[in-house]
Order: sequence, then C-alpha cells, then structure tokens
Amino acid sequence: MNTLSGQVFAAMVLNGYRDLKSQYEKINDLNVFPVPDGDTGTNIAATLTGGVKAMATADQNNIGDVSEKLAEGMLLGARGNSGVILSQFFAGIANALADLQKANVTQFAAALRSGTQKAYEAVVQPVEGTILTVAREGSAYVMDHLTAIPDFESLFEVLLSRMREALERTPDLLPVLKEAGVIDSGGAGLVCIIEGMGKEIMGEEVADSVFNGPQNSVSADAKVPFDENSVLTYGYCTEFILQLQKSKGDPKAFQIKDMIAFLSTIGDSIVAIKQGTIVKIHVHTKVPYKAIEYAQRYGEFVTFKMENMSIQHNEVLLKEMPIEGAKMVKAVEKPKDRVNLAIVAVSPSDSISNLFKEMGVSEIISGGQTMNPSAQDFVEAFKNANADNIIVFPNNGNVILTAQQAAKLFTGSKITIMESKSLVEAYSALSMADPVNETVEENIVSMKNSMKNLTAAEVCPAIRDSINNGIQIKKGDFIAIKEGTVVAAKAKIIDSVAALLQSIDDIDDKEVLTVFYGVDATEKNKDDLKAYVSKTYPMMEVVEIDGQQTIYPFVFAVE
Repeated sequence: MNTLSGQVFAAMVLNGYRDLKSQYEKINDLNVFPVPDGDTGTNIAATLTGGVKAMATADQNNIGDVSEKLAEGMLLGARGNSGVILSQFFAGIANALADLQKANVTQFAAALRSGTQKAYEAVVQPVEGTILTVAREGSAYVMDHLTAIPDFESLFEVLLSRMREALERTPDLLPVLKEAGVIDSGGAGLVCIIEGMGKEIMGEEVADSVFNGPQNSVSADAKVPFDENSVLTYGYCTEFILQLQKSKGDPKAFQIKDMIAFLSTIGDSIVAIKQGTIVKIHVHTKVPYKAIEYAQRYGEFVTFKMENMSIQHNEVLLKEMPIEGAKMVKAVEKPKDRVNLAIVAVSPSDSISNLFKEMGVSEIISGGQTMNPSAQDFVEAFKNANADNIIVFPNNGNVILTAQQAAKLFTGSKITIMESKSLVEAYSALSMADPVNETVEENIVSMKNSMKNLTAAEVCPAIRDSINNGIQIKKGDFIAIKEGTVVAAKAKIIDSVAALLQSIDDIDDKEVLTVFYGVDATEKNKDDLKAYVSKTYPMMEVVEIDGQQTIYPFVFAVE
C-alpha cells in the first residue's frame, strides 16, 4: 500500500482501539507504586474512545478530515497525563495531514514526527523513559530510514520494531521503572494502538471487546418548559463545526483569537478549537444568529446545534424529580449568574465534595485515583461556573495536565490551575481563601503559599511485592508515601504512620496534623493514630475529617 486514504486510516485507528480495549487492564497493572490505583490503560482507552466517536462523523474519503475529528475528540476526552500526551500526539498528526485527501509514506512519516513534537510541547518538563520516548524513537527512526521504506506495510513494521525496542528500554532511562520491575505504562498503551493499526494494514482485524471505563453521558429528550408568554432567560447553547473556505479567505491566515474576541461581545462560556482548516465553537448567547453570520464570513458549517438553555435546565429538573416515590438525589438550581471568581475542584468522594462546597468551591468534578476526569469534564465545569476568573484544584498529579489542556480549550474565563497533587493541598489552600475581602490575585498568592507550607502524605496497603525508593515492600504491607515518594513499608498501619511522621525533617516544629479517614480506616486504626500522636508529639493538634476516600485509609496534611 503506497497511499493511505481517510477510510483506511479510520479503520486502522479503530483496529488500534480494539487492540487497546483488549489489553487496557494489563496496562493498568504496569504501576510503579504497588497500590490499587493503576489507571493508565483506562485513561488512554477513554481518551481514544472520545476520538473514535468523533471520527465517525468525518468524511471518510478525506484523511485530513478523519484525523481532525479524531484529534478533536481526543483533546476533549483526554484523561490522565498519558491520555493528554496521546491526544497531543494525534493532534500533531492531524496538523500535518490537514490539507491532504490521501497521504503517502513520506507525508505520514512527517505526520508522526509532527505528532511527537506536539506531544513534547504539551509537557513543561519532558521525562524520558515514558510514552514520549517511545513516540520519539519510533517516529525518528522512520524518518531516518525513509529511503528503505517503500510502502505502509514496511513503515508500520519498522515503526513497531523501534517502538517496542524503545519501550523495553524505558526502565534503563527511568530508574523508578527498573526498581519496580515494569516498563512504562503510557508507552505500552501507545505501542498497543500502533500494533492494532499495523494489523489492519496486514489484513488482521482485532476482535472487539468491552471497555468498562468512563463513558460520556447522553442527555434525555428535551421537554418544552415555556409558552408564548415566557421571556428568554438563559439564552442558547450554540455549538458548530466550521469548515474554513478558500473562497472566503485564506484558511491558514484565519486567527481563532479574532473569532473569540467577537463571540465575547455576544456571549460567554466560549470554547474555541482550531485544527487545520476546521473550527469548533461552543458559546452561550441570546443572539445565536450573530454567531452564525460572523462564522459564515469564513466558511460553511459541517455541523450545527443550538439548544435553548431553559430546555437544558428542564432536562435536569425532569431527571432529578421524584418518580413513583423515588428519592430526589439532589436539589436543582437555575443556571448561575455571572460572578467574578469561582473555584473548581476534583473530589474523590461525596463527603469531601460536601466539605469543599462548604469551603467555597462552586463546581465539583468527581474523580481521583482510578477515575481521572476528562478535559471535557473540566470544560463543562468551567462553563457551569460562569465566572470571569476560575481557580482550579486538580488534586492529583495525574490530573494536572488534563486540567491545563482544558484551560487552553476554554476561553470564556481567566483560568488559574493550582497544581495540587493531593486533596489536602486543596483543603489547606481553601482554608486560606477570602474571595470577599481579597482580590483574585491575592487569593491565588495566599493559596499557593498555604500549599507550599504543608507536607502531604498518605498511607495505603500494597497489592504486590515490590521495591521502591530502595524499600522492600511485601504484599499487604502498609506503604507510607510522602510528597509522592515511598518512605516506609510496614506490616502494621500505625508503624507505617510512625515512620512517615519521623521522616519529616522539621516534624517537631509542626503544629497541626489533619487526617482524612478513608472508607477502610477502622476505629482501631483511628484510636491508634491519635494515641501515637498524643504520646510522641504532645503539642501537635489532630484534626479529623471523615473523607470516605477509597484506596488510602489515611491522607495527611502536616503543617
């Protein structure tokens, strides 16, 4: 095969998706920490799910359009660090294929290189021995040996061979992988996708399987909640995909910032994405015809959707009203008025969600270990917040990159990502917030200072034997993790807690130990903890919070 059509490329991606679905749980098990929070396979599969769904709406005769739709869906569906990097990899491929009906070997090889470059750009401090290395070595090898690659069968054979070699070498580049005895999980996910794509070229269709990961929700049928006497209150949720047209100007010269500037004059909650010659827009406005007129200056609509937000509001009402005696789940509020500052936080449990709301968080995103939220989840939260300024707490190191990607996609607010890696960092920062008497900038400074002045830690059981940070870990041991580093592994949870506290250099100067109790924390665990702290650190106050989080019986903030 010397040229790659949109139809064949779509089939290749779909086959790669099937291959990934069949192995994502094995990828989850490639976890450096021997704790039950492996989620890389789930995140990558969920990210690709969004792309495959979007790809189904593309012109299958145009590889540029197929790659664009795939990239758009993955950008919004991205979950976890590896999912975000993967979405950027395919976005870079889409950029290179944007103007092509079909691609030859040289053009596709260049697209792979473009994907790698964009993936590296997505990470502030790229780390080798990860999915980035696998992508880079594979794409670079193909480019360096193009003269010996006559067709796509050969291209994928060479690409896969080099990627597999790079994957096997990831432990040599990243000591933490070698110590744990695993290869990089993100790189394994990418290889799995590329393997499936290569199998399609060779005529081998991977059997489909069920993916039990996160899925996008589907709204119920709309009901009309107004009549001829009603007055428009909430405006229209307007979404469209625009194909830029050369007959109306130069698509390459089109500036998305100009469209954003115009839409800002007629609405808010703007999400604007430009990939090649395709523009995707979301805006809340009472005058959607103005958005239509403006957009048609530059191109024609591929898809268009407009919904009265009063109907959307009514859908929520209908879903949450008691039906045949069923208990109402939660109160329904009308869409929020525009505010100056809103706070968005990721929460792993209802208990912590309620606490965050009491502390001033306006929008909660459900997620945490094993259930990382998508970029789309953040975008929806930003829209619902309806604020000029939004402060975001991802509360997990594997969610920060997703939040940052969503912030780039959403243009309706000034968004600040607080790089919180633990829920206790958000708790401490929110304790210092004063939205009424301080400016947004002052709040951000005080929140960041609060996060810097605490030590975040957690204790959880090991699910397998392992070695980490030079510490021998046995299955069933309780692992103490301080600021992302394993500092102890003990058979008894209280011994692990003791070793954890002793590892803090200035522990005698600390005054408060805040502990979030997980669902697996027993009353004896709690009593032992309080007794140990009272005896060993008599001047330290223990603040207890029933967090009801999973995986970690204890999550600590030491201040």
